[in-house]
Amino acid sequence: MTDDGSVNNVRWKIGWSPWAVIIGVTIVFTLIGAGVEQVGPFFVLGILTGIVTWYWGVREINAKYKSFVQKFIGESERNAKRGIDLEDAKLYNLTYNSGSSPLLVKPSDMYFNTTIVVSDTSINLNEGAKYDMTSRSGVGGGTNKEIYYDQVTGVQSHQDGTFTELEIKTSGGDSTRISSIATDTVDEVVSEVRQRVREIKNPQSGRGNRHGDRERAPDANDRATRSSAASAESSSDADTDTAPSSDATGGGDADASASGVHPVTAVADEMASRTRPSDPLAAELCRVLSADSPDEGRVEDVLSDAIDRLERSGAVADAVEDLDGSPDEHRIESARRSVSRRDGALADGVESALDRVLELEGALSEAESEAGSGPDRALEHREEIDELESELDRYRQRYDRIESAAGGVCQEAARTGAVSFRSTDADDRLVELADALEDGALVFDTPGGELAPIVEDVEHTVRPQTSQSRELLSALGGTDWADDEVASVLESTVGTVDEYADLRAAVADIGTDDVRRRLDSLDGELGREEGAVYRHLADRVRELEAMVGEGVDEVQLYAIYQECTFYDRTLVPRLSRSDGSSESVDIDRRVRDIEDRIASVNDEYVSVRADHNHTIPKHFLDLADALCDRARRTGDEQPQQAAGQLAAANDLLDRVEELYERNEYSVMLRRLRG
Repeated sequence: MTDDGSVNNVRWKIGWSPWAVIIGVTIVFTLIGAGVEQVGPFFVLGILTGIVTWYWGVREINAKYKSFVQKFIGESERNAKRGIDLEDAKLYNLTYNSGSSPLLVKPSDMYFNTTIVVSDTSINLNEGAKYDMTSRSGVGGGTNKEIYYDQVTGVQSHQDGTFTELEIKTSGGDSTRISSIATDTVDEVVSEVRQRVREIKNPQSGRGNRHGDRERAPDANDRATRSSAASAESSSDADTDTAPSSDATGGGDADASASGVHPVTAVADEMASRTRPSDPLAAELCRVLSADSPDEGRVEDVLSDAIDRLERSGAVADAVEDLDGSPDEHRIESARRSVSRRDGALADGVESALDRVLELEGALSEAESEAGSGPDRALEHREEIDELESELDRYRQRYDRIESAAGGVCQEAARTGAVSFRSTDADDRLVELADALEDGALVFDTPGGELAPIVEDVEHTVRPQTSQSRELLSALGGTDWADDEVASVLESTVGTVDEYADLRAAVADIGTDDVRRRLDSLDGELGREEGAVYRHLADRVRELEAMVGEGVDEVQLYAIYQECTFYDRTLVPRLSRSDGSSESVDIDRRVRDIEDRIASVNDEYVSVRADHNHTIPKHFLDLADALCDRARRTGDEQPQQAAGQLAAANDLLDRVEELYERNEYSVMLRRLRG
C-alpha cells in the first residue's frame, strides 16, 4: 500500500485545483507575452500549458488514490475490532463517497465508512470514519456502538438513487441507517443479521439448531448408551419378578437397546416407517442412517447434500422473512435480490414468484391510478365537449352574419342592376356574384379615384408648404400607394395634429391683455430700483412692449409672458436680496457651471428630441446665456449683482427642464392614447 511519502504533493494539489492552475499559468504566460509584445500566442500557449500541467497532477491522483482508500478502510476496521472476539464473527465495510471532483479525477473528495461486526450475540457498529481525499487526512472511526439481537425488531435495505441504505430497527422505536454504494454487501449484512436474530429468538430452528445438534451429538450418544445398559439390567430383573413390565417400559427401543442397535439407526428406521418421505434425498438419508452397517462415505455424501439443501432453504427463508403482512414494493424487491443470489430449485421458484408479485403490484398500482383518474378523465371529456359546442355556436353565429351580409350585397347588386341573378337562394346568388367579379362583368371603384379631384382642388387652393402635408395629399389622392404606406402617413399626420393641439392648449390661456398687465407691473417695479442691471431689465421690458404693440403670434406671446414672469418672480427678488450682501462669490466658477448646464440641456433635449417643439425653450436658453455674459462682465466691479444674475439664470434653466418634462409627459399620454 502506497503511503504519503510516495506521493508528489505538488502534483496532488495541482490535480485538485484545475482552475487555479490554468488561470495562474495563463496569467504568467500572458505577462511574458506582454514583455515580448506577443500577447496573443503566449495567451494561447499559457492555456495549453495550464491544461497539460493540471492533467499531470490528475494522473498522480488517479494512480495513487486507491491505496489511501484501502488504508482508510483498514484503519476503520482496526478501530472496530477493538475488544471484540472475531473467531465466530463476520466483518463488513459499508462505504460511500460524496462531493464533486474535478473533471477526469476518478476519486471523490470525501469518503465515509461504517464497519459492522456481526458476532454471535450482537451487532457492533463503528461509525464516524471519514477521509478527505483532497488533503489526504481523515478520522479512522468513532466510538463502537453495540446492538444486541434481542433488541432488534427488523432489518432491511432501501434503494436511494446510487446508494443503498441499511436500516436496523430496535425495540425502543429507534432505527439506525447506514448508506453504502455496495448493494451486495448491504444485502449480505441483512441476510446475516436476520439469521443471527432468528437463532437467538428461536434456538430450535436454523443454523443455531444445527450447530447445537453438532455440539450435543456426543452427549446424546452417551446418554443412549447408558440408557441401553440400564434397560438391559431392568429387563433381566423383570423376568424374575413380573413379566408384564417388559411390555410397558421396553417396546421397540428396549428391543433395539437389548440387541445392540445404535439409537440413530433405530430412530431413522422408525421415522422412515412412520413418515414415508417422498423426497428422494430424505428417503436416502433415512435409508443410510437406518442401515445396520452404514457406509461412512455414503453417509457423509448424503448428510452433505442434506445440509446444503437446508442451508439454501434457510437462506431463502431469511430473505422472505420480512414479507409477512402487507409488504411494500421496496421490501419485495430487496427479498428478490437476496433470493436471486441463491442456487437451487427453491430459490428459483421463489424468485419467479416474487417477480410475478412485483408485476402484479405494478399492474395493481396502474389499475388504481387509472381508476382514480377515471372521474378526472370524464371531466376532461365533458370540458372538451362543452368547448366544441361553444365553438360550434360561434361558427353558427359567424355563418349567420356572413349569410346576412351576403344577402344584403346580392340584394343591392340586383337593385342597381349590376348583376341579373337567376336564383333567389342566398348561396346561389353569392356564387353568381363571385362569378361576375371573376369574369370582369362587375368592377368596384377604388377609393383613391374618388378622392383624387378633391385632393387636386385642395392643392390649388391651400398650396401646402410642408413636406408632411404634401405627402398626406399625395397618399389620399394617389392609387399606387400600398395600405401600410398610407397608414404610416396618416399616423404621422395624426401625431403632428395632436402635438399642435397640445401646444395650442398650452398657450391658449395667455392673452395680450395679460402680457401688457405683467409688463406694466414689471416696468413700475424696475423704475423704483437703482442700478445698471435694473436699467438693462427696464430696457428689455420696453423692447417686449414694442414687440407686443407691433403684433406677435400666440407662441411669441406665451414666451414674452413667461419671460416677464421670470423677471417679476425670480430675477428681481434675487437681485434685491443680493444687493446688500458682502459675501465673496466665485463668479467665474458659477459662470462655468451655468454654461455647462446650458450645454447639457442642448445635448440632452434640443439635439436629440426631434419630436418636441424647441422654440420656447431655446428662447429661454438664449436668455440664460445672456445673463451669464452680463455676470462675467460685471463680476469684478459688482460681484453680488453678478451672483444674482447667475442665480436667476440657474432658476431659468430649472424652468426650461420642467418645460421639457411636461412636454415629455404630454407625448407619453398621446402615445398611450394610441
